[in-house]
Amino acid sequence: MRSRSNDRRPAATATRFAWSSLAAALVGALFGALWASGAWAHATATKTTPASGALLDAPVSEVVVEFNEPVTPVDAATGVVAPDGDRADTGVSQNAEATTLTIAVDADQEGTYLVGYRVVSHDGHPVSGTFTYSVGVESEAPSAEALTAGTDPFVQALLYGNRWFGYAGLALALGAGIFLALGARPREATAKMAATGLAVVAMTAVLGLPLQAAYETGTSVSGLDAVGLQSVMESNVGLAGLLRLLLVLLALPLMRTVVTGDEDPKPPLIAALAGVGIALAATWPLAGHPMATEPVLVAFVADLVHLAASMAWAGGVLAILILALRKDTDIPDKAAETWIALVPWLVANVLVAGVASALLHIDSIAALTDTAYGRLVILKAALFLAILGAGLFTRRALLRRTEAKRRLRVAAGVELVFLAAVMAAVTVLVQAVPAKTALLETETSEAQSTETATLVTTDVYSAQLVLEPGRPGPNSVRILATDLEGAPFPAVEWTASYGPEGGEAEEMPLIELRTGILAGEVSLPDEGRWIFTFTLTDAEGNSATAEAAVDVS
Repeated sequence: MRSRSNDRRPAATATRFAWSSLAAALVGALFGALWASGAWAHATATKTTPASGALLDAPVSEVVVEFNEPVTPVDAATGVVAPDGDRADTGVSQNAEATTLTIAVDADQEGTYLVGYRVVSHDGHPVSGTFTYSVGVESEAPSAEALTAGTDPFVQALLYGNRWFGYAGLALALGAGIFLALGARPREATAKMAATGLAVVAMTAVLGLPLQAAYETGTSVSGLDAVGLQSVMESNVGLAGLLRLLLVLLALPLMRTVVTGDEDPKPPLIAALAGVGIALAATWPLAGHPMATEPVLVAFVADLVHLAASMAWAGGVLAILILALRKDTDIPDKAAETWIALVPWLVANVLVAGVASALLHIDSIAALTDTAYGRLVILKAALFLAILGAGLFTRRALLRRTEAKRRLRVAAGVELVFLAAVMAAVTVLVQAVPAKTALLETETSEAQSTETATLVTTDVYSAQLVLEPGRPGPNSVRILATDLEGAPFPAVEWTASYGPEGGEAEEMPLIELRTGILAGEVSLPDEGRWIFTFTLTDAEGNSATAEAAVDVS
């Protein structure tokens, strides 16, 4: 019969673990908050030249798309479609930083052109987009059939499933490994659980490579080619998959040594297994958001600690449930007490690392409430609280497992259901656009859809007239003028007017914001075509008048 003092010992140990972990957690959270800065972790187009919806006087020889981080283009899905529906692009190039995409164009047709791009972020996630511009006159936008872009829903579902099973395999391997090291009997049963987890990890690592290739290139699994697969193998995703396989092969002989040994595993062997387990967990953040988040080291460590602690926790509960369902197994008192003391430490690490990781991607209330990424984080937090509640019942049942084995099964099963739901949320979360990037995409999209830019040229200067928002009502006007060599045009005198096409014009006052940039405000009462006329003169007397026609709707 267990004495009351013995019952209180695990609780006291757990309390000491929890308080020490909380202190370390606060230091870690402060460290992460101080170092967190400018994290995007997902590519988004920030500027295009020509601007989306621009009406140009003459054809362009290239289209430029700028991104907030380095990207890798998918050539088959990146290009320009001419008004007649044929491809007009002749090549794709990038700048040295890989943040700017330049698409060479060879076409002189009048009408509307469609630009499509598909690029892969540094974190392995593909980003697609389209926009149009017109030359001479606007026409119906051509079809995007000539550009293969988009994610196959079946590929996306397979990728989600493969990642979830990868997490489940890692959890089983870590959790069973912990109980194997703690002396759970029989060793063969616990070792089989760990080996099963490792086998699932290896299987998902292999299957994940072609699925990632199909995901990045926007094709089906059957349509995947060697080029797409090679691209993945040369990326962080491919490196992580190969490392995962090597670590599984390294873990198997270590486990065999534990199982076949006559005595309990010695500390060096346990340390070796723990090292392999941590390294295995590190292969997931190696190919995810952390590698494209600044500072990379903080993001990587936070993600690693969060994943390793949460998977060890989930795997431990799964191991307890499996062992409780067997009649020939035994969890020694020392093993149960050590696990009970370990759980608060794991929980503290999950909490702190999760908060630190979230802070790198969420820096405002809007980022938390107005993005899919933020809402998934809220869901994770709610599930986390539910798991803590369920975990209290599992702890109590584990302390009294001899008298309440059925209760232990129920409590561990309920806790495991919530943990599986969290893994599902994480599976979607790692594929979601991080909150900061989602807000940036929204801002960029709104900026592109609420302003019109018209390019005009004269013998003295070239100018771009930007009208925002380009709809009836109050509008701001900016004139960006450059001389023939591309430098800001130093106007010292200017006049401007505006009016509906065929109607009476009125004066448009302008002020100089800086050299080459003039700004003003106008009120456009009706839809239709409006004519903006302006004359710019520099200090040497060079002067020219330009006229820009803008369609307002």
